[in-house]
Amino acid sequence: MKTTTLIGRRAMMRGALAVAGSTAAAALLAACGSGTATDTPKAGASAAATTAPATGAPTTAATTATTGSAPAGAPATAISAGKTIPELRIAVAALPDAMDPQESISNVGMRIHYFTFDTLIRRDFFNNSALVPSLATEWKRTDDKTLEMTLRKDVLWHDGTPFTAADVKYTFDRIIAKDPKLEVATPGYFPLDSVTMLDDYRVRFVSTAVDPVLEKRFAGLGAQIIPAAYHKQVGADAFRLKPIGTGPYKMVEFVTGDHMTFESFDKYFGGAPAAKKVTIKVIGETATRMSALINGEVDIATNVPPDQIASLKGKKDVVIKQAPLANIQLLRFDMKVKPMDNRFVRQAINLAIDRKTLTDALWSGDAIYTRGFQYEGEDYYNAARPLTPFDPAKAKTLLQQGGYANEQITYLAQSPNYYTFEKEAAQAIIEMWKAVGINGKLELVEGTLQTKTFQENTRQITTWSATSGTADPDGYLWRNWGPDNLQQKNGWWSAESAAKYNQLGTQARSILDKSQRFDLYQQMLTEWETEAPGTTLYIPKESYGLRSTIDWTPYPLYYMDLRAYNFKVK
Repeated sequence: MKTTTLIGRRAMMRGALAVAGSTAAAALLAACGSGTATDTPKAGASAAATTAPATGAPTTAATTATTGSAPAGAPATAISAGKTIPELRIAVAALPDAMDPQESISNVGMRIHYFTFDTLIRRDFFNNSALVPSLATEWKRTDDKTLEMTLRKDVLWHDGTPFTAADVKYTFDRIIAKDPKLEVATPGYFPLDSVTMLDDYRVRFVSTAVDPVLEKRFAGLGAQIIPAAYHKQVGADAFRLKPIGTGPYKMVEFVTGDHMTFESFDKYFGGAPAAKKVTIKVIGETATRMSALINGEVDIATNVPPDQIASLKGKKDVVIKQAPLANIQLLRFDMKVKPMDNRFVRQAINLAIDRKTLTDALWSGDAIYTRGFQYEGEDYYNAARPLTPFDPAKAKTLLQQGGYANEQITYLAQSPNYYTFEKEAAQAIIEMWKAVGINGKLELVEGTLQTKTFQENTRQITTWSATSGTADPDGYLWRNWGPDNLQQKNGWWSAESAAKYNQLGTQARSILDKSQRFDLYQQMLTEWETEAPGTTLYIPKESYGLRSTIDWTPYPLYYMDLRAYNFKVK
């Protein structure tokens, strides 16, 4: 890169990053001239990988549905937790607003849902994300659209009542009935025609079409089983704030925005967990959260920024655990607001972002510069796709083509940070846009108000993320950006712009042949990049600070698994 360009970019970043005041922000300023989109990304595939081709299309094609009983690998019915402690104290940046796992999903919510509820099938993150039994002991496909499951007979809800097939039917009947409150578990994500109780411990699912990832859906987001009798008794509103599940911990207190308290469910079918009580406390400020860990006030601290890792490693009795996330941080656009209705402007906005500078300098290498909207190591990953490009010259040309007239473009981010470095990345991106002639303005808003503010349709861009909930493109390309998601439902991604994308996605999710699915997903990725309803930034490596007495492994999803096989006390 020419020296004049380097000097100019350093100058443009200086003002935006002066307020950040962090080591990472200073590093971003120093490194703003490094790298182009031709550089090789850092290694760090998601640990949730399933077998996938290293490059190009799959080498084999599956033409029949998966059949047979469940694979081995589930934890024993009773697992000794070993040493126990009276309380596990966890400091988090934020809490969910409600606890119905089918109504909404968030990074902060899924970690808590995971130890409160169970799914029928579980992903074994220690074994290449193999599907293993959970509430179901075995399953088999009887034809391309029918899946039958046998359920455990030794499971209790937190109120002591038995879990049965009636609970499974109730859970998925809500989805089939198209309950308007369900944001996550929609008919689009769970394309089910019917669920039938064969007896108290056997169920039959029939999908609306051939579904190549049906089994994976029952191990993914929104698949947690809820109690039929209790949910009907207390109603949906009460359940959101005082749920019961079958998981290893039962919620006993929920003070919205402040803390949640759980107690051990010692009758859990997978064995009693290691802590008798779990307290999850909101400490929004990063420095305060790190201090609480160092001072021994908490046992686990989430959202450790990269510039704090070296310091924390030097502290007595503190260890760092990391997991590359199956979650891409991105921006989403509102096409209802000019000039975002102009495809050339949207493309220019995307090309003006230097993601390599963001990942290398801001994250110190603890984020992955991606080859588009995909997750390395998962099914249908294509290593031949180029890195998401940075091309300021082309961005300027596209702005001229689109007739951009210096209209202000508002970028909405959350304060305090919901995503690690959310504000710092936004500040840097605004300056990158200014360098190509985009009149960007950063607006910070309290986290709980972000969605409401964006729905006012007066802001053009907001931060977001996409989680790969099934280790398959259907779990993020369709779940996050398909016609059942808020992006299209609210018209932020216009129907006309999304039409071809939706057509390709409908085909990809209704065939079993892997080669055909691969080709369709490549076309979807190209369509998403061309229409530009948003753009990817990077995949973070999530870092946690732990007291050295805690033996716990984080997963590539935000799940906090506190079951006996993953949470122990030294």
